[in-house]
Amino acid sequence: MRKSWFKRLLLSYMPIFVIVITFIFFVFFQLFSEQSRQEALNANKTLSLQAMRMVDTSLKVIDNMIVLESINSKPLNDFFKSSITSDPYINIQTVQKLKEIINYYPLIDSIYLVRNSDGYVLSEATNGYISSYPDQNFIEQYQISKTPKWTGVRTFEPFKMKGSKQVVSLVRGLPYMKNDLGMIVVNVAADSLNRLTQDMLDSKVSFIQVKDASGKPLFGSPMDVPPSQVYSQYVSSYTNWKYDSGLLNSSFVSAVSYLYNLWFIVGLVMIAIGFIWMIYVSRRNSKPIEAIAARFSSYSLPVVGGGWWKGKPDEFVFIESAFDQILEQSKQYQEKYREDLHVRTRYMFRQLIEGDSSLTVSEWKAEADRLNLPQPLDQSRILIIEIDKYGDFCKNYSKVDQDLLKFTLRTVVDEIASKWDCQLWSEWTSSSNLSLMLFEERDHDRFEDTVLLRFAEQIITWTHQNLKFTITIGVGGFTEQLGDIPKSFKGAMEALKYKIVLGENRLIQSEDISSQGIAEVYTHLGEIRSIIQSFRMLKEHWSDDYEKWFEQLKKSFLTNDEIFSLMNYLIYYIGREMSGMSKEIYNRWVQEGLPKLTVKVDNSYSLEQLRHETKQVLTDHYEMMKQLQDEKQYSNIIRDICRLIERDYANPDLSLEMLGDRFHLNAKYVSKLFKENTGQRFVDFLIDIRMKEAKHLLTETDYSVQEVAERVGYAHAISFTRVFKRTTGSAPGEYRNDQKLKLTGENDSAVENG
Repeated sequence: MRKSWFKRLLLSYMPIFVIVITFIFFVFFQLFSEQSRQEALNANKTLSLQAMRMVDTSLKVIDNMIVLESINSKPLNDFFKSSITSDPYINIQTVQKLKEIINYYPLIDSIYLVRNSDGYVLSEATNGYISSYPDQNFIEQYQISKTPKWTGVRTFEPFKMKGSKQVVSLVRGLPYMKNDLGMIVVNVAADSLNRLTQDMLDSKVSFIQVKDASGKPLFGSPMDVPPSQVYSQYVSSYTNWKYDSGLLNSSFVSAVSYLYNLWFIVGLVMIAIGFIWMIYVSRRNSKPIEAIAARFSSYSLPVVGGGWWKGKPDEFVFIESAFDQILEQSKQYQEKYREDLHVRTRYMFRQLIEGDSSLTVSEWKAEADRLNLPQPLDQSRILIIEIDKYGDFCKNYSKVDQDLLKFTLRTVVDEIASKWDCQLWSEWTSSSNLSLMLFEERDHDRFEDTVLLRFAEQIITWTHQNLKFTITIGVGGFTEQLGDIPKSFKGAMEALKYKIVLGENRLIQSEDISSQGIAEVYTHLGEIRSIIQSFRMLKEHWSDDYEKWFEQLKKSFLTNDEIFSLMNYLIYYIGREMSGMSKEIYNRWVQEGLPKLTVKVDNSYSLEQLRHETKQVLTDHYEMMKQLQDEKQYSNIIRDICRLIERDYANPDLSLEMLGDRFHLNAKYVSKLFKENTGQRFVDFLIDIRMKEAKHLLTETDYSVQEVAERVGYAHAISFTRVFKRTTGSAPGEYRNDQKLKLTGENDSAVENG
């Protein structure tokens, strides 16, 4: 009975199978032919467009070259500016230049120049005047109205014996923009352009025809092509030439299109016949199916492996097995779908914060429903939670532990947000940054600054107490437009850049950063040089100056990158100063001091840590230098000389000779010892001290320039002014005025902030 039912079903649907397969077979080849035809047409269009672009590019190159040569070429400019009729030397130089241009650009067939002052015409092969030149009519036409565009095809006959040829011409006036001295005419043979286009097409299969702006064929005779064979038309925006192309074997194309339509009709008929046959067969075989359905309703399904009847396996066992497999696959697809949702969620979040999303608010809400995300409200802002000391975090925990801690942090943030009854969307945007998108309704004061601070402090405190590491939260501004979300994200990132100055384990808002005003990095470079020079000269006050400089850094409000740039400059300047000292001191610095200082700078996470650890390295090196210097014979003498200069810098008679007499040494030997021990010349050292005091007097007192000069050791104000301007870049009076303006601006800013 089962075999009979199987045979009946098989024989019932076999005709449909044969008919459909036969139809599909022929339709496949028909579609394949149609696709081939479409690809041929597309290829023809592409080649036609490419041919147009190749011709335009070649002509543009020639046009641009002519413009540049007309501006920069001395022979051409000399020819047009020449007041001597037919100057042989200028003509020879010009002809050589024209030949050079023709040799460099093979498409150019000929060039000639027309000088307006005397009507003289010069080409690479001939010369004469307009009245006797073969191209007289063309010259006179374009002398009236010059055009930078290319002309249509025309006949050009430079020599009677060589005959005429078809060319297109470019006319450029000289000089560039004025066009009052003459013009340059560049002729390009139409055959050369024809070869450019024909090399790209198979002349047996397709054609291309180029017409100028007047409709005249550019090369060859007009082709008798019916409009049905022209499958692509392009007009060059540069030359206004028209490019027509198509396939030559139009009968084949028409036959393919006709067969395609015929088979489409046959296919519809076959589908109708098959549909009628299926209805007939289905009705005839419906009774056995109904009987099977009745048995399904009367008996429970057999278990897998059972259902044997007279030694033959029951077919429902296979059906049940198939159902089990379908269910298993469905489960796998659901898991895969959940993974894809996570990827789509992260991708959408990154698009929003980077400004790459094209979603509208309504589309965002619909996508949020599909991805099970919080619904966007009227306002939003970005918070970024950054793990402090992330390098230590990676060292202290394995990859598995890191992932677990990050998952815990994100889960806790979501739970705390739910307690505050706020909508929050969190995603890890980098290995150390968890970005939060906080939504809020307009005119809702729940998350004002004080509430936001308590919300952030709860997250920070819980993390520090339970996860044993700290975090810093950067907060961007509120945004009402979807396109402004990247600004809020950027503001939160900018806030985190000040973590090294403001400290870790805290909340930093972008509004606070922007209101402070960022100091210029370059204002600290002079302070660094002064500290390192004192350090090199073994002055004990370098340590206090270093502490004061770090206090200035705290008030300057610099970013992390700017702080590290200053520290790198400090490392560089120390190396530069150490290179001027003894070889032993320099080697100790390179081998010991420099590696330690570099490591301390790279591994510091706060300004206080940076100050303490770098100062320790510098102190150790300072003690080493002091010990080595004390071992030298004249180190104490040089230190006494330095103290004397710092004390008596205002003495106009202070000189090397006076110091030599004072310390019973030769003046030249004093200069040599001073350079070896301090790294500076005596004169430079003295000028630095005097100029530093002069800046103080100009800023803090009302002394005249003459009085300031006398107080710092100059008898004449002229000498003082010359030295001051050389070292500072401005005269004493200008420097005083600049400092007063700067002080006034700072006071105004302080009043506004207050």
